[in-house]
Amino acid sequence: MYTICAKPENHRVEVTFEGPHDYDHVAFSAELREAVLSIRSSDGHFDLLVDFSKGQVLPQEIAHRSEQNIAWCLSQGMRKSANVMPTTTHRMQVKRLSNQDERLGYFPSRPLAESWLES
Repeated sequence: MYTICAKPENHRVEVTFEGPHDYDHVAFSAELREAVLSIRSSDGHFDLLVDFSKGQVLPQEIAHRSEQNIAWCLSQGMRKSANVMPTTTHRMQVKRLSNQDERLGYFPSRPLAESWLES
């Protein structure tokens, strides 16, 4: 399960995963893209906060889809993506997908992730 929340006041999309990744991934990508396009600043930038703290590690086929979503966000003006990763396994998996891009940060808690986005 997931929730996607557009925050136009700070040009941010917040995504929270909970439990297994047993949802329609095509619908997820469409919702994410719609949210991003609705909150970008006048100069085209936005931030992303992705909270995996209540979610499970991504199965490999879903990890590939996530990589495509990251690439799309980067192409659309993403300034930063803060990823809340509760375990080392989560962090290793997402870091591998991000190709060590400095615009993607990894944090053990949501407050640390939010602080980084605001800096």
